[in-house]
Amino acid sequence: MKHLAQIARRAAALVLAAVLVCTLVPAAFAEEEIAHPTTIGGADTTLVPVEEENCLSWLFGSKDKITMPYLNIKGKGLRRNVTLNLVDCLVGITYTELGSIGSFVSSSAAQQAWKAQAVAIHSYLLYQKQYGSSANALVYTPVDQIPSSARDALRKAIEPVKDEVLTYNGSVIDAVWSASAGYNTQTGVYGTCSGLDAWGTDVPYLQSVESPYEEQYHNLMRRIIGKDYRYTEYNDSKTGQPYESADTTHKDLGGYVQYNTFVSNGRSYRYIGQFVSSRYCFDFSADENGTPVMNYYGYGHGVGMSQCGAVGYASEQGMNYKNILKHYYTGASISTSGSSSGGLFSWLFGLFR
Repeated sequence: MKHLAQIARRAAALVLAAVLVCTLVPAAFAEEEIAHPTTIGGADTTLVPVEEENCLSWLFGSKDKITMPYLNIKGKGLRRNVTLNLVDCLVGITYTELGSIGSFVSSSAAQQAWKAQAVAIHSYLLYQKQYGSSANALVYTPVDQIPSSARDALRKAIEPVKDEVLTYNGSVIDAVWSASAGYNTQTGVYGTCSGLDAWGTDVPYLQSVESPYEEQYHNLMRRIIGKDYRYTEYNDSKTGQPYESADTTHKDLGGYVQYNTFVSNGRSYRYIGQFVSSRYCFDFSADENGTPVMNYYGYGHGVGMSQCGAVGYASEQGMNYKNILKHYYTGASISTSGSSSGGLFSWLFGLFR
C-alpha cells in the first residue's frame, strides 16, 4: 500500500508540474525564441505565429483532434502548435497531395487511393510527432478552401479510416511517399526506391517494390504533381562539364542507384542533392545528335508509396487501400490508433498500469 501511495503522489506531482509548464513556460519560451532564433526546415521560428493551444487538451487528450508542433498551412505558411480536427487534417493534406483524382479514375478507385494516402499521412504525422520532428514538408489545405464536391468525396473516403495507422513491430512507421517511382532501362521494370539506396539507411518497411503504373498515371496527375515525369540533363550537375561516361550498374528494382555507387566522368557521387533532380534514378545515354545525356525518371525521392502507383493499382486492378499500403510498406500492419491525442494523462496512466 505504501508503494502504491508513492506512485500516486509521483503521478500527481507530474501532472501538477505539467500544469505549471502549460501556464508559465510559454511566455518565457517566446522571449527565449526572440533572443535566440532557430530554424526548422529553413523557416525562422521567431517569425512563426503560435497557434492557440488548450493545455487541458494536451494533458488529458482530445478525441478526434490532432496537434502538430509544426505544420504548413496553405496561405499562412509554417505554424506552430496547430490543433485540428483529425478528419479535417487528413482531408486537407490528402487534397493537397492527390487533389480531385475522381475526375480521371472511377469513384471507387479514387476512394481507395484517398484512403491509402490518408492512412500514410496519419502514420507520418504521428511518427514525426513522436520524435519531435517537424512535419513542415506537408501542406494542409483548409477544408473551407476545398471545392465542396471534392471535400464531400474525401470525407466519405477518409472518415472510416481516420483512426488507422501503419505499424511495424507494434510501432507507428515513418510512412514516407513520393509522387512517382522510377524506371530501370536495364530490366524494363518500374519500381520504388529503398531507404537504403536513397538515404543509406536500411529500413525494413521501406524496400524497393514493383510499381508498374508510374508514367501512365503521372501523365494524368501532372496538374497535381506539376513536373514532367522525364527530365534530360546534358551536363554533369556537379562540374558543368558534358557527360563522357557513367556507371549504370548496381541499380535496384526501379532503376535507382545504390548508395554511394554512382560514378560520372570518373567522379563519385554520394548525395542525392548533388544532382539537379532530387532522385537517384537515371539512365545514361545519348540524344539524337549523339550528345551524351543523363535521363532522370519520375518525381520525388521514390521511397515508400508511389502516389501514381497507388492510383494505378486502385484503378487498374481494383486493389483496396489496405493491399496498396501493404504492397508499398513491406511487412507493415494496419492498426487502429484510437484517440490520436491521448495526452499526458494517458501516458502517465500507461506508466502505472
